[in-house]
Parts: sequence; C-alpha cells; structure tokens
Amino acid sequence: FAGNALMYRAITRPWLWELASDLIIAVEGLTGLFLAAGAVALWRARHAEAAAFERAKRCTVIGAGIAFFLWFTGFMVVGGEWFAMWQSKTWNGLDAALRVFVLSGVVLIVVQLTGRGTED
Repeated sequence: FAGNALMYRAITRPWLWELASDLIIAVEGLTGLFLAAGAVALWRARHAEAAAFERAKRCTVIGAGIAFFLWFTGFMVVGGEWFAMWQSKTWNGLDAALRVFVLSGVVLIVVQLTGRGTED
C-alpha cells in the first residue's frame, strides 16, 4: 500500500515472486505425496501388529508436519506478518492459512494419539 511504513519489505523482482511461488507449490506437492503415502500405509497396517501400525504413521506425520510448518511459517508469519498480508482485502490468505495450519495440527495430534495399543 502506498505510503506504508512496511514498503521496505516488498519484493520488487518478479523472478523472486515466481521462485517463491514455485517453491510453495513444490512443498505443497511434497506434502500431498507424504500424506497420500501415509494414508495408504495406515490403511495397509490397520490389521497389523502395534509396532507395524506405529511405523506406518511415519509418512502421515512427516506430511502433516510439513504442512503445519509451511502454512504457519510461510503464510501466517512471513506472508501475514512480514509482508502485512492482513492489510489486503484481495490477497489476505490468513483465514485459509489458519484453517490448514489448525487442520494439520489436528491430524498430527490424532495420528499420534491413535494406535493399536500394546498387544499382550
């Protein structure tokens, strides 16, 4: 916004916008791959022993962790606070970022709390 005291933070080189956008898309794709692999692994391990079920959680935890980090750090901290995204009616993605961030956290919690238990 013109006259904004935070204008020194603006990125004025288009190649940097494109690089950041490509990096975000790549990380989101990686997140999707890990979550898909995690879903398949958990489905396959649903009748397995407890140790196998715990190992099957790995990809889901990695995928949700990447999403958690990307949407909190990338969008809420960097986009929202550093670049003052909250000031824009058009480019304010903080509500969407919060939804993905919270959902990723819930997935992490649920996956870590659920399990097959110990088989005695």
